[in-house]
Amino acid sequence: KDSKKDDKKNKKTAPTEYITAGEETPVADTATKFTGLIKYRMTSDDPADRDSMFIWFGENQIRVTMFTPGYRADQIFETIMIARFADSSLLTLDPRNKTYKSEKLDSRNAGTEFMLINRKKTMPILGLTCPEYSGEMLMKDGDSYEAAALVSKQHSYISQVDYNFLNIQPVVFGYRIVLGWRTKSSENENTYIIAYKIEKGNVESFFDLTGYRPK
Repeated sequence: KDSKKDDKKNKKTAPTEYITAGEETPVADTATKFTGLIKYRMTSDDPADRDSMFIWFGENQIRVTMFTPGYRADQIFETIMIARFADSSLLTLDPRNKTYKSEKLDSRNAGTEFMLINRKKTMPILGLTCPEYSGEMLMKDGDSYEAAALVSKQHSYISQVDYNFLNIQPVVFGYRIVLGWRTKSSENENTYIIAYKIEKGNVESFFDLTGYRPK
């Protein structure tokens, strides 16, 4: 990268993707280490959108289940993925056939860039005061989105400094767990992902692939 535009970006941001040069380097806080399940609602400008997402934070791996309503009122589709940081793989599970497909963790939406800065603003989520980091999400194809992440100071994921699910949704940000994420497209279309329940506990059984085979 040697363009003036990239130089300008590099001056704005420190060595990590997110933290501005004026801030301290992120440090994993074992006192607020979290393992457990966080449930999120996913909405947009369309009130008919009723998607939701469960994220399990395990030891060195994160499982995401997305729930998408089908065409019938009682129909829900599930997409289950596990990010394994030990071998940098992303697994897509098929519980019905007990199979999984593996790919590189960063293969989805490779080249996405996040320029998020601490604006010294906060917003409450579930009674927690969450600092906001906002700015821009730039896709490889040139699409640009306004973006903002709200992070918890009480919930740390110490296995990974940053993790973006499918490279478009920050889940861990400077070792802190993201409880809120919003984007606005160039066509002024908004999306919101907000945590509505936090359940602390041992979740290792949700990563057990006993009986599964590679697809």
